[in-house]
Parts: sequence; C-alpha cells; structure tokens
Amino acid sequence: MFVTSAVVAITDEKCVGCQRCVNVCPSGALAMSGRLAVLDEPRCVGCFKCVEACHPYDAISVLRDPNPRRLTTPITDEFRPAVEELCATARLDPDAVICLCTSTTAGEVAAAVLGGVHEPEDLALATGVRAKCGMWCLTPAMRLLRAHGVDITRPAKDQRIYADGDGAEVAIWTISDEVADRYPEYRLREDLDAIERDDVPRAVGFPDIRPSPSPSPRPSPRPGTDR
Repeated sequence: MFVTSAVVAITDEKCVGCQRCVNVCPSGALAMSGRLAVLDEPRCVGCFKCVEACHPYDAISVLRDPNPRRLTTPITDEFRPAVEELCATARLDPDAVICLCTSTTAGEVAAAVLGGVHEPEDLALATGVRAKCGMWCLTPAMRLLRAHGVDITRPAKDQRIYADGDGAEVAIWTISDEVADRYPEYRLREDLDAIERDDVPRAVGFPDIRPSPSPSPRPSPRPGTDR
C-alpha cells in the first residue's frame, strides 16, 4: 500500500525527445507525442526515475501531488484462499512485504493479479509496488505474474524490466545440479534443502523464500558435504 505525495511536470522547451523518461517509468505515466514527452498525471506515482533519466536536460520537475491517491488492492475473505494459493506457487508468504519502500505485500500484488491486473505498470497503480526505488520488488512481482501464467516480454530498450527476461526464472530452486556441484563452496544444495524444510531464519527487510508447495525430491549432497 502506498499513498502518493508527488507528481512530475515536463517543460516542453527543454525536452529533447530522447524517450529516456518513457523507458524507465514504472507506472506507464509517460509517453511520446511527436518529439515531446507527455505526462498522464493520474498514473504518476512520484518515483522520480524520470527526473534522474532526464539529466542533463532537466526537462522534468517535481510538484506536490494535488490529489494524493492510496494505491492498494485489499484481500477480501472471498479471495483469500486464491491469494494464498498463488503466493504459495510463487514461494512467497501473502503477508510478506515485497516492496520495502511502499510496504506492499505479496498478498496485495496477488489479489491484483487475480483481479485481472497483468501488466507491471498497472500493478504499480493497483498496489504501489515499484512506486519508489523498484530495486528489489520487481522479481517478486514477476514471480507472482509468472505463477498466474502471465509472461511479460519487452523490447531491450524498455528499462522497466530486466533486459534478458522477467527475472522470475532466476532463483535458487532453478539452479541446476551441475552448477551446484561446480561451486560447492556456495552450499547451494544445503541452502535449498533448508528452505524446503522451512528451516531458515526469517530475513529482516526482505521477503522470505517459502518451501515449494509440491517439493520434488532433491539429490543427496555429494559425499563429504554436510546437509
């Protein structure tokens, strides 16, 4: 959940039409009209990524939001079981905060996804996720979309998601046995086994990885290694 407090404004005379702001906006508030960037203010969440991207042209300034908005999707009792199931598939706890900047939970994002919100930019407006730094919360949001069967693909110049994919496929449980064997010093097998046993201390400030809802048997550690 996030309450907006700021929006941006564009000075047309300074805009050079580079599209950098459009390519970083996490809520789809910016677009090009001819050679100028234009703002759809109700979609602006005040993250300031466009302000950073506009340097050194400085065509974008920050203003107080005249109509602060509360960005959240409540979890109703009716949808609670479906939310819990989707979060379990994505290996997230529904109550886990997956966006530290906005305190958005996995359950909020799951409820929005189940309600038909299937674009990352629309998820930002529906829940507040990625409405600030966007550094750590993209992957959990993408995992929830992927768990619901939604695949997101974008052109390489679109910097709102990872250039080489949505990030959902990069996780400790997707590391091959070959890689785990090649780098035993990282104790990848042991860590994953501990996760599947739900025997990992709770992380502070980051969402925990939950055990698989349908764990598959893991190969035994190589001789000479501890479990």
